[in-house]
Amino acid sequence: MRGAPARAIQELAGHQNLTTSERYMHLSPAAIDSAIRLLDSPGAHLSHGNMLATGTTVNDNSRH
Repeated sequence: MRGAPARAIQELAGHQNLTTSERYMHLSPAAIDSAIRLLDSPGAHLSHGNMLATGTTVNDNSRH
């Protein structure tokens, strides 16, 4: 709930599978509401995010 990527928590906990870590990761109703407000806020863009959490990268060649 403090913003640490799930994958990092998995590594720190020593779990082989992310599903095991997710059993212990619970969100409060306030955290869920906060995430909804963040996604609904003006200026929320899909190109922004936490690459550590997803493990993916974005290659946007349109800026060149």
